Amino acid sequence: MEYPELRTYASQRVEELLSSPAAKRHLASYGWVEGMPVVLADPTERVDDVMGFVSIHGRAVLLALCDTDSEHLELWHITIPSPIFTRVEPLRPETTLAELCVRNDRSRLSPFRVSFWAHSAAIHEVPCFVRTDACWARTATPAEPH
Repeated sequence: MEYPELRTYASQRVEELLSSPAAKRHLASYGWVEGMPVVLADPTERVDDVMGFVSIHGRAVLLALCDTDSEHLELWHITIPSPIFTRVEPLRPETTLAELCVRNDRSRLSPFRVSFWAHSAAIHEVPCFVRTDACWARTATPAEPH
């Protein structure tokens, strides 16, 4: 799937999620709120690049990652940088979103920082809607959490 097609596919999948009351309830239990910005990205993109875009929103975002090969969708909640989180060393400039997410796939809230942030932000996976396949999109309700 070409990159522009992937963005369209990912945005359609997210739109389907946000049209489901059950999915909205589930997302809300992981920090999503109505009107929260959704940032679409490919796992191979650099964290610095995507966090620059995240920063312009000035609030927490839902990060939707869609893999070009598998078309699997992963959802991640990213907070705003804040002094309440442990200040960690910035990630290397070449760090990809996939590397950031693999590092944090087992934690409820993991701090991370990019070089242009004074404070760390936190990232956590939204379970149940991660690494899904196209069959979920045909169902109006999400699967039960693991």
